[in-house]
Amino acid sequence: MILLEKILFPVDVNIDTKEQLNSAMKIAKLCDSKIFIMHVLPDEGLNDAIKQIVIDYATETLNKIKAIFEKEGVEVSEPIIEYGKPVDSILKMAAKEHVNLILTGCGNKNEKEKFKRGSTAAELMRQSDIPVWVVKSGKENKLDNILCPIDFSEPSKYALNNAILLSEFFDANLTILGVFEPYEHLSPRFKVDINEINSHRREETKNKMDEFIKDFDLKGINHKIDIKSGAAHIEILETIKEEGHDLLVMGTHGRSGINRFVMGSVTEKVTREVPCSFMTTRTDVIIQLKINNEITEITEIETHFKKANDLVHGNFYKEAIGKYLICLEINSMHIPSMFKLTKVFKIIGDHAKAEYYSAMAKDVLTRLCDEKIEKEIRKHYLLED
Repeated sequence: MILLEKILFPVDVNIDTKEQLNSAMKIAKLCDSKIFIMHVLPDEGLNDAIKQIVIDYATETLNKIKAIFEKEGVEVSEPIIEYGKPVDSILKMAAKEHVNLILTGCGNKNEKEKFKRGSTAAELMRQSDIPVWVVKSGKENKLDNILCPIDFSEPSKYALNNAILLSEFFDANLTILGVFEPYEHLSPRFKVDINEINSHRREETKNKMDEFIKDFDLKGINHKIDIKSGAAHIEILETIKEEGHDLLVMGTHGRSGINRFVMGSVTEKVTREVPCSFMTTRTDVIIQLKINNEITEITEIETHFKKANDLVHGNFYKEAIGKYLICLEINSMHIPSMFKLTKVFKIIGDHAKAEYYSAMAKDVLTRLCDEKIEKEIRKHYLLED
């Protein structure tokens, strides 16, 4: 079974966390996850008497949440209380515990409120190196329909990978959405048919979509592909409202956040008004996986390793690197992937990373393999073209 092994659950004790808790419970029970519950208190501005009252209230609230998880058989940490700025403290704890996902509320009690720019959730989206799942308040706890808008960029590739993984695991329907902006007005001196131009733009977007998704494994995924015309944020929101999507998955780019589908114009608008929960993932992050079945592990590795080799033969080196890294996430001692990464990084001129994976492979071989085993590994994996 594929698992999200560790989930960080930052709590605002001043608001209702029912939807956030229900979502975390559902994911944790399905994925056999461990929940790390935490709350961040300000490190200044309170006298000792008030501070103790606040600490006691936060501790009581976290213990109640802990008891709810435990009653349902979910593994949960002791309550964690940190002091300082919420985003900084949450990110530090995520790094310390090596969590796979941060699951937070959007901070809104009122369903009519829009997503608050500058809120903790918004800042986590911008800064986090791991996936951030923001639970929308006042919504039914479902994961039946997932929407993944793409703009054919590198971040979109990783977002779609994650959307496929989630759709497969939760047995959810997946909609892959592409949006193009139509021409609406042209000068009369241009004697052209606007409808014909827009028809061409739609066909062009469809062709780009076909090319984009050909490297993704959608077998067994109940999915559809939609091409729409209009302003991206409007079409995304309309699609969610019309089709009743439960989760929006988008990719982030860079430490300041978000490519054109995620930061600035589009996602700033989408996340202010989005009527469902949503998850953002950084460019180079795939949801980290854990396998608890050896046969499944071997099959998973062989599948990704073969796809990576095919991508190398097609000169898709960045995509191949991603597949080899997935192999190492499944099994951190998968020596063939280390050697292949060494080779690919040499090809693209990143000699520092080539040396890093070469040293990693040699270290594992030194510890686990004698010369005969090393020879067999090289024979079966390294010399194939």
